[in-house]
Amino acid sequence: MRLKFVAALSLTFWALTLFSPTLHAATVTEGAGAYKPRSGEREISDASSRVAIVPRPLDGILKVDISTDRTRYHIGDPIRIYFSVNRDAYVFIFNTDAAGVSRQIFPNYYDRDNFVRAGRQYMIPDRSYDLEVTGPPGTEKLTIVAVAQHFPFLDEWHNYSRRNPYPAARDGAAALVRRIESFRSEPPARETRAVRPIPRENFWAEDWTTFYVMGSDRYPPREYKVARYGRLEIDSQPGNARIYIDGEYYGRTPHIVDRIEVGYHSLRLEKNGYEPYQTNIYVRPNDTRRVDVFLKPVKPRPYYRWEGIGFFQRRGE
Repeated sequence: MRLKFVAALSLTFWALTLFSPTLHAATVTEGAGAYKPRSGEREISDASSRVAIVPRPLDGILKVDISTDRTRYHIGDPIRIYFSVNRDAYVFIFNTDAAGVSRQIFPNYYDRDNFVRAGRQYMIPDRSYDLEVTGPPGTEKLTIVAVAQHFPFLDEWHNYSRRNPYPAARDGAAALVRRIESFRSEPPARETRAVRPIPRENFWAEDWTTFYVMGSDRYPPREYKVARYGRLEIDSQPGNARIYIDGEYYGRTPHIVDRIEVGYHSLRLEKNGYEPYQTNIYVRPNDTRRVDVFLKPVKPRPYYRWEGIGFFQRRGE
């Protein structure tokens, strides 16, 4: 009971300190149940309109570190990425290649749990999958962002799938950082204002490293556990035909399937008034397969009409 009383006393003192610039100008009438201002003073606004929920305090500055097993790679080489944090956090890693294309490589379809413990060194990939350098040649950048708590908006960065295990990120880590800063500084509702926003260094942290990609030094390239990807360009005459790959709808022609697993796939095109087209195609790694199809019109079926009593006559005869 004594501990509860001390905590309540401290909370009361903090509340009086917070609102002291306004409360010192008011007097209390005994039994009235409300504050009354002195002569010439403004009415006191509703205190609830100036109160916001303050997130629980986060102790200490959050730090994150990232590195690679080498500084130079050939196209097709495996790569290992090491990272650590000084506090428990949720980690996101982005890769930006020499052409400026950014992809989220962690978490990914094969490694979805991005919660890491403080004081441990983590490595990706783990034993269930591999990562390899695909190029183009030039300097690539790895950026890691660590967030001290999990928030619902972070689920937007878990949009991976079997067909797209490492989703493209338009602005890479910069988009995630903007979203985090918006959440940290903006109020959770229109009428509220943050009383004590969390310091940036206590809320999220960022680090980056670079490595250089050279051309391939071996042929044929090594094989890895995780299949690499190719590209499909599909067109038809006439166009606007429905595309099905392995039974899944992909859109209408002309269409480009940017990432599709290496190997054989079933391709089917359908268009009203034309015969369906179906074939098996083989997709090579890091290669673009172009498919042009001329659809055949469906031959009109003969039909009969009533021409009189007792007999049928074929139309056109």
